[in-house]
Amino acid sequence: MEFSPTVEALVEEFEIPKPLPRDGAQLSVSRTVSLLAVLYEKARNAVELRAEHLIRRAAIERILKRRIIINGGSNTIAENLVLELLWARYIDSSLIDQRKIEDIQKIVDRYLEVKYIKYDAGKNPKLVPWDTILGLSASEIEEIIVSSKKRDALANFFYQAIRTKVTFPNQDEAYGNIQTFIAVQRAFAQADEPLIVYQLLKLIQPTWFNVTREDIGAEVDSLMTAIEQIKGHLKDSMGEPLFRFARKQTPAFFLIRDLFLTSDDKVRTVLTDPTVLEQNLAQMAHKHYTETRARIGRGVIRSFIYILLTKMIFAFALEAPYDVYVVKNVRYLPIGINLLFPPILMVIVAGFISVPGEENTRKLVERIKKIIYHFDEVKAETDIFVAKERVRRPILTAIFSLVYMVMFGVTFFVIHLILSALQFNLVSQTVFIFFVALVVFFAYRIRQSTKDYAIVDKQGVLEPVVDFLFLPILKAGRWLSNEIAKLNLLTFFFDFILEAPLKVIFEVVEEWIRFVRIKREELV
Repeated sequence: MEFSPTVEALVEEFEIPKPLPRDGAQLSVSRTVSLLAVLYEKARNAVELRAEHLIRRAAIERILKRRIIINGGSNTIAENLVLELLWARYIDSSLIDQRKIEDIQKIVDRYLEVKYIKYDAGKNPKLVPWDTILGLSASEIEEIIVSSKKRDALANFFYQAIRTKVTFPNQDEAYGNIQTFIAVQRAFAQADEPLIVYQLLKLIQPTWFNVTREDIGAEVDSLMTAIEQIKGHLKDSMGEPLFRFARKQTPAFFLIRDLFLTSDDKVRTVLTDPTVLEQNLAQMAHKHYTETRARIGRGVIRSFIYILLTKMIFAFALEAPYDVYVVKNVRYLPIGINLLFPPILMVIVAGFISVPGEENTRKLVERIKKIIYHFDEVKAETDIFVAKERVRRPILTAIFSLVYMVMFGVTFFVIHLILSALQFNLVSQTVFIFFVALVVFFAYRIRQSTKDYAIVDKQGVLEPVVDFLFLPILKAGRWLSNEIAKLNLLTFFFDFILEAPLKVIFEVVEEWIRFVRIKREELV
């Protein structure tokens, strides 16, 4: 069967033989230390809500940040980084050998040189903070360890499918290419900002990734300029509407991604037989519906742990001292409600989150067959995105804004009246609203994640009304979540107080176990 050039190129990428493993001894770590490290990482990740596929890159960035602060320009940063990743089982030992550790150290040295040139001696470029450089280095290191070529090919396939549908009348083609690329990374690859910066930099300034340490001084200014340009594109006002457009196109492409990654080098055999393709897609869709239910459970548990730990901080730092020293009267009903209501609400809301059904599977299969066998027709479809300024209707805008503001005020005023009747003081009411807003927002995010494969978007009759009523609380929850991410006390505690001494203990235990093993082998 003959495919379009774009589909054929994707199939050929998956038919490229896998590279043979390099010769040389592989690193091994103690299972005891590994178990402790895994438990620690699970606790650490519970206090920072992040998509599962981004956790490893975030861990690399976190370890790098700590190692650079503690060890400075040490030439053992790469080895220690790899060791910590192996402990926590973020990577398998088969992926690492001595030469790869040397490659990682070269990357670390390159970015340390940037730090020396641009950030040391009190220098601090405002447009490109050091955390941006750390995120860039972590993304590059992750790709060295685990190749992303196939996933990049799938993202490019989605890009090719929607690029012709996106038009920016008053901008040049380069602008449209970059904005569409960013939308693809956000909607399809589900990348965060550091990963998008890295992916765009590979296109805009590929020479940076091959520069020698001696030539970094000549290259670093153009690097900073390129990152500033990328950050400007990430903040562009067209980004949000274009993301929403791209997001609507993703369900079928998500299942195509899973089909290719599962079939790997045998994907051509599957695609050339429509019956086999249909069977595979239906099985994978049902499998993902099951996994979605499990993901809902995991999301609820992670949100519950996050809320519980944050609630403990509020209770000890704010609520209890206020009751004891200011009000001088501890009321247990508000404390009990604040402790139990948010997690109960999370469980109740999660119970109403549903997954797609048979009708969705049928439409997914039909859509994917059209993409695979008639790709050029998909590119020519009329569901297009044309960038344009919003038509302003001052009177209607003023009326809607007034209604929204009134609704916002009424919602929180009613909550205030109910809580006052239950003898909540001002601090207890603030804590209640804080956690209910977070629960509603987290539940909304979990609900959105269940729509990854939903090509049929079922909406209940009362759903728009419910959405409107909860919109003020949802907006407040989103704002709180973003602000907490900037100042997360639990994250600070884990990263700067607990993690450094804990990892030192792990290193000592690892060396002790290795020492005992060597002495035991000497007796044989």
